Amino acid sequence: MNTEKTLMDFVKQAKSQIQEIDVLEVQALLEEGYQVLDVRNPAEFIAGTIEGALNIPRGILEPAADRQYAGRHEELQDRDKKWLLFCASSGRSAMATVVLQQMGFTNIKNINGGMNAWKAAELVIITPE
Repeated sequence: MNTEKTLMDFVKQAKSQIQEIDVLEVQALLEEGYQVLDVRNPAEFIAGTIEGALNIPRGILEPAADRQYAGRHEELQDRDKKWLLFCASSGRSAMATVVLQQMGFTNIKNINGGMNAWKAAELVIITPE
């Protein structure tokens, strides 16, 4: 019996542990004080993102959110801050959401479908400066 897990196994497991929202729910949640966290790589972020998004790539999320780490990101120190996470298709952001929950974040949601769904819904994409 093969017990090797695939990327999609990890994504499916993560998605079973988090709250996901549709791209069409984002605006209402932004009005409730949520902020957007783009966990894609810098090149993806620069190519276009959601207005107001903070970019912290998935690969450095844990140290950026760790209160004890010297390289922590100040915006990620408040565990009650409201975040909407996204990536290209919602796999990386689902796994990032699980990690942040484990780190004590209480108000985080994953944008289902990520940037692919955002583009498909023809929502506004900005190029960060």
